[in-house]
Amino acid sequence: MDTLSHALLGAAIGQCALGRQLGNKALLAGAAIALIPDIDVGIGHLLGDAAALTFHRGITHSLLFSVMLALLLGGVLSRIVKGEVSRGRWTLLIGAVLLSHLALDTFTSYGIQLLLPFSDHSFALASVSVIDPLFTLPLLATVLAIPWLARQRPARNRLAVVGITLSCAYLALTLVTKHHVTGQFERGFAAAGISVERMFVKPTMFNNLLWRAIAETESGYEVVFYSLRDSDLPGDFVHFPRNEALLAPHFDSSVVRDLLKVSEGYYQVVEEEGQLFFRDLRYGQAFEWLKDDRPHVFTYRLIMEQDKVVDMETLNLRVQRDRDGETLAALVARMMGSDVRPNQ
Repeated sequence: MDTLSHALLGAAIGQCALGRQLGNKALLAGAAIALIPDIDVGIGHLLGDAAALTFHRGITHSLLFSVMLALLLGGVLSRIVKGEVSRGRWTLLIGAVLLSHLALDTFTSYGIQLLLPFSDHSFALASVSVIDPLFTLPLLATVLAIPWLARQRPARNRLAVVGITLSCAYLALTLVTKHHVTGQFERGFAAAGISVERMFVKPTMFNNLLWRAIAETESGYEVVFYSLRDSDLPGDFVHFPRNEALLAPHFDSSVVRDLLKVSEGYYQVVEEEGQLFFRDLRYGQAFEWLKDDRPHVFTYRLIMEQDKVVDMETLNLRVQRDRDGETLAALVARMMGSDVRPNQ
């Protein structure tokens, strides 16, 4: 989930746990603690692209890390903030906030390795976009209102509870929505006579109306979109060949193994000007129904030495303000059930 959403949820939990003792400081403490697991982003930049790929949402997003940090940091804060809050209360607050961070990230499509170091399985419910205003706004409204109330007023806690309840209820609703749209995708593929081996379903950015499915077939992958406002089954499929033969000579490379793991096997390899590029098709382009040359969200250049893959480079998306504006307009139109496309 995005940084703002994590901080707001942490602040609301901070108010519920320690608002009466610390006042507005409880909001700040909760928000700051909520951001700790994402220190792996900064550490990852120091490790290089290949190592950062697997380090992000790894050990700092595990249950073990959260428990150990809560015990350690609870003791430290109880010594720094003497007399106001016991070590046990600090520990419970830190543990609750860190677990809220893990829970939010589990609802997104990126996945987190909750059970490290005992298992590297990635957990992802993929029912909410990494940025979804409908989740964030209730928390934003309540957290902004709380500081205006006196420390001892019960309304502060009530506001925090309302914000948390509304946002969590929305998360629950996204699971119901995903169950429905997954059924629609399955019926759409069946109606088209497409035999699906497995499928990855996720909402598109900023909303829970428009969903994207990528299905693995014998010849590659089929991508299709479905809006809750659509009257027909999903049917405008876009095909992506896997081009596995280009990658086959490099399956023994640790870099390639990491890419295959992170992408969960939804990938495409392309060769351009003698170089190989690995695309994570779970996130694809923005957006495939536009059927143009927009770049893929996650693309990695494979670095070769003596015909062996030894490293990789993450290719960042370039900002194209005019075109990005058209893409956003097309997204809104498609959310509402229209297939209007921007001018090419």
